[in-house]
Amino acid sequence: MAAGIGHEIRNPITAIKGFIQLLKEDPCNLDYHDVILNEFDRIDKIISEFMILSKSQAHHISQEDISTIMKNTITFMAPQAKLKNVSLRILIEENLPNVLCEKNQLKQVFINLIKNGIECMESGGNLWVKVARGNTDSVSITIKDEGCGISPEIIERLGEPFYTTKSKGTGLGLMVSYRIIQNHKGTIKVESELGEGTTFMIKLPTN
Repeated sequence: MAAGIGHEIRNPITAIKGFIQLLKEDPCNLDYHDVILNEFDRIDKIISEFMILSKSQAHHISQEDISTIMKNTITFMAPQAKLKNVSLRILIEENLPNVLCEKNQLKQVFINLIKNGIECMESGGNLWVKVARGNTDSVSITIKDEGCGISPEIIERLGEPFYTTKSKGTGLGLMVSYRIIQNHKGTIKVESELGEGTTFMIKLPTN
């Protein structure tokens, strides 16, 4: 893991060093400035996601209202969805049992999955979020997009560090999400069909 992170950070640093050399020759080239800023953003993203991963053990757990956590997440993500012409379709059952959790970590999982769903629908579409009772001692969270879908061989590798289908992704976001759900004694499954979309299904215990 440490070697992989070192490699991911070294790549943008090498690019930055190269473009700084080019700036010495042509300091007015704004394209060089843009590339350097983008590479710094990439380093910042890698470090931020790694910090989340390093803190993914749930230390401050308490009984929390899963409905409130999801509603706060939706409020946070709504502007990004609107910018991408994505309609958020929300169905949250009433009177759901509380979940023993670290609420900020669960919110991070929901943000990661909703963000992924929004980004995979380049032409807009619907993103469905459902929170409901599972069996007698669990709640289920379903997040479904109408994107391009994921092939079976890629699904098998989701959650691996630095494995991503995004040109600017790190793969750490999903890895963090999987780790958080695992630490909460929950499960996360993926179903997808190419050309139709992808569904993430989470189950969390209520006791």
